[in-house]
Amino acid sequence: MKALPFLLILCLYLQIEKSLQDCAWDTCHEIDPDPDVITAHLIPHTHDDLGWIKTVDQYYWGAKPELVPVGVQYIYNTVIDELLKNPDRRFSFAETGFLWRWYTSNGDYERHQLQKLVKNGQIEIIGGGWVQNDEATSHYVDIVDQMTLGLQRLKQIFGDCGKPVSGWQIDPFGHSREMANIYAQMGYSSLYFARIHYLEKELRLKNKTLEFNWNASDDLGTQIFTGAFFNDNYGPPEGFCFDSLCGDDPIMDNVDLEGYNVKQKVNAFAEHIKKQAAHQKTNQVMLLMGSDFQYTNANSWYVNLDKLIKHMKTYSSEKIRVIYSTPACYTKAVQSRSPKLSVKNDDFFPYASGKHSYWTGYFASRPAFKGMIRQASSMLQLAKQLDVIADLGPEDESDLNILREASALVQHHDAVTGTAKENVTRDYEKQLARGMSEVEAVINDFMSGMNPNGVEPKLVICPLLNETICKPISNQEEFSIVIFNSHGRYYNGTIRIPYGQKSATVRDANKNVIESQVVETFKVDQLKNADRSLYEIHVLVRVPPLGYTTITVSKGNSIVNVHSKSRKKGDAKVEIQNEHLIAGFDAQGYLSYVTEKATNKRRSIRQEFFYYEGIDSKDDQPSGAYIFRPKTQQPIAFTSKIALEVVTGSITNEVRQKVNPWISQQIRLPKGKNYLEFEWIVGPIPKETKNPITKEFITRYITDVQSKNVSFTDSNGRQVMKRFFGGATSFDYLDTEPIAGNYYPLTSFGYIKDGNDQFSLITDRAQGMMATDGVVEIMLHRRCFYDDHFGVEEALDEPGKDGNGLVAIGKHIILFTDVKASAVQLRPLVSENFHQPVLAFSKNSEKFEFNRKLEYSGLTQELPLYLNLLTLEKWHKKNSLVRFEHIYHNDGPESEQLAVAESFNPKNLFTNLDILSFKPLLLGANKQKGSSKSIVSKTGSFTIRSSEILTFEIEVERKGT
Repeated sequence: MKALPFLLILCLYLQIEKSLQDCAWDTCHEIDPDPDVITAHLIPHTHDDLGWIKTVDQYYWGAKPELVPVGVQYIYNTVIDELLKNPDRRFSFAETGFLWRWYTSNGDYERHQLQKLVKNGQIEIIGGGWVQNDEATSHYVDIVDQMTLGLQRLKQIFGDCGKPVSGWQIDPFGHSREMANIYAQMGYSSLYFARIHYLEKELRLKNKTLEFNWNASDDLGTQIFTGAFFNDNYGPPEGFCFDSLCGDDPIMDNVDLEGYNVKQKVNAFAEHIKKQAAHQKTNQVMLLMGSDFQYTNANSWYVNLDKLIKHMKTYSSEKIRVIYSTPACYTKAVQSRSPKLSVKNDDFFPYASGKHSYWTGYFASRPAFKGMIRQASSMLQLAKQLDVIADLGPEDESDLNILREASALVQHHDAVTGTAKENVTRDYEKQLARGMSEVEAVINDFMSGMNPNGVEPKLVICPLLNETICKPISNQEEFSIVIFNSHGRYYNGTIRIPYGQKSATVRDANKNVIESQVVETFKVDQLKNADRSLYEIHVLVRVPPLGYTTITVSKGNSIVNVHSKSRKKGDAKVEIQNEHLIAGFDAQGYLSYVTEKATNKRRSIRQEFFYYEGIDSKDDQPSGAYIFRPKTQQPIAFTSKIALEVVTGSITNEVRQKVNPWISQQIRLPKGKNYLEFEWIVGPIPKETKNPITKEFITRYITDVQSKNVSFTDSNGRQVMKRFFGGATSFDYLDTEPIAGNYYPLTSFGYIKDGNDQFSLITDRAQGMMATDGVVEIMLHRRCFYDDHFGVEEALDEPGKDGNGLVAIGKHIILFTDVKASAVQLRPLVSENFHQPVLAFSKNSEKFEFNRKLEYSGLTQELPLYLNLLTLEKWHKKNSLVRFEHIYHNDGPESEQLAVAESFNPKNLFTNLDILSFKPLLLGANKQKGSSKSIVSKTGSFTIRSSEILTFEIEVERKGT
């Protein structure tokens, strides 16, 4: 009995502690219960781009005020000050990348004030990602990573109140179904945004369907409540912007002073609320009070918002109640009215803000930068895995975080999109390059940790391998290459190594000579660089899952290598072949057909390059960083006869095309593969001295597939979306821009098909795709000489290395299959090609190989074909985070037998780690998902459904400890 008072005190203390940590969604202001009264939810917020006109750090500090006179640090400072003055006030912060900068730049007192306001519900954290990522050009792996980084930091700072429930994608230029699916799988209860096609917006206003339930995945049955904003932006009603950047009058409520305008303001505000409410299903209205970089002086906002709330009560005769609110509170209010909402099953691409303003140019803007982002993603996944396998130390964690944050940063909707100013893009590239260079240290520490008795390895990474440049080994006759594979399955493919000799001997990890091929480097004027190697070695390698293998190169003899090159003469027939395919070229040098050897089935295909001239009027809507608008609806062909070189050998058979001074290409049949590789080199796009003409370079694959204007593109690299040329699924299509209006984002893959055949295409970076009957068109590169009037105020004119224009190098993989066989081949191929092997070089083979394992696998077994190891990284304390993904989706009848639930037991999966326990988490890894017993069986196995991603925090013990 004596313990009872203590227990009572403890319970009281816990209740008080809980009440002190009520989050925004638990402390909503009451809405009016009267169904005839409109409740207007004021949502004070700021939209802060992590780079656009200024770099991310310039925006944070407020530097370069002549560009934009704002500083995000002052937004946090002044908002916090104003919220502390009045507990009724609310605010919503979205971008964790800026919040983290503020948090780590201030002292304990300032941090505590922010924590207090989040934990008492005055501040709602919304969105929660490091950035507000783009939804057309960001890959789902990178989206999940940038969200996870942001959510991890928020949980670290704010606990449960740092676990957002409101998705906030207010500025991206179109919205993907997969992004909605990701939010739903992360446990968000709502998703809000501004930008949708102007015709769909008109229809939703008319039908009162601005708010709807979005079916985000057919396989998983995910659904999320979604709201599109009433205004065509994410700002306040006209006349009610009280920021220093605005020109609207404040509320002047002293009748004795000049300018008294309370009744005028109140009436205008009430009219807007009624107008907006007339287009919505409930009597709840969301009013966004804030916009880009607003609240640098929060006092001017809150003084006027306080007055607005006060005087609406006094002067308005309308049945309207105005309250401070947050997105979560607004969502609860709407759902409390149980509205009957419409359902959406497709997505919001392409986005158009007007008849001639289709935002489809950014799908391909800055292609070299888009490729760099994909390369950084590959290196990040590898580095995280090595960190876990070798249990690296805090210095490596610090190195890793540099790339984590840089990779997250460039998912921003003005970064990966290519829609920032040139200097800002260079800053993004600098941060990415710095992060990628840190992986070199992680790799070396990993090799030291795994080989404690070895000599210091001094491995280096060569970032310009695609240009056949690796300076550390350029003068070496002998060196070693460590090939890292971050996938859960063996990598079997060809790697290409810069080399300075005519012949070479290549040995594997067991010192056995393996077949290789030395070829002359493709000499094109576009890539003039004294550092390019004269030759390159092609070698077929087999790299263990989640591991590496080592090959050694030394000066060799011609017996080991097969190398022949011939130049096409006259109109002689040209064919190349490998074990599976024959590719034939016509008299003009164009690819003409592909024959499948096993069936002797010949498929017609022609691949050509074209370009569009863009509208370049300063007054009309021109093509620019965001907008694609061609002058004519037919592109201009490059008609010159193609110069061909043919390279044949035991490893690689390829045709090298020189189309013109701006376009070159290598078409390969890789050894052992049933597909073709097209490695294109495009640029510099020519620029006239006077009155330059915008040019947008494309390639077309013309096939005999009878696809009838229907095509399929990926949604952020995952789900497949059915597309219609000259049609729309959510509104009546208006043919104002026949080409630009039919471009769709191609993040990773797309295809066309008929009843028998399928033509699939896989990209190594985000691009744009259009398809008509049997024809797939991909935009590769663009150079625009006029701003398109959407804020960047700069032409998309990339200077490249020498100031004459950017040269971009990229790759397409094309695959012809029977429709029935397409599903089993396409998804694994897409997964395999997303993250390419990472190569590291040592110029001292003997020293490197001393006392060292030359091959290693982090897995005891190769993962089954359906399963992808999406994530392996260090997590809380000594635990790790792991994600498993079922790669098959129910994409149609051909995939029904693959898109089924499978069981897998990972207990003994890792070579040097024992899994002691599983903690199931939601996709964002910040919330628990059910219980371990409901997901993981007693034996440690789990069942994974088609297209599902399972996330676990695992407790591990190192084997042998």
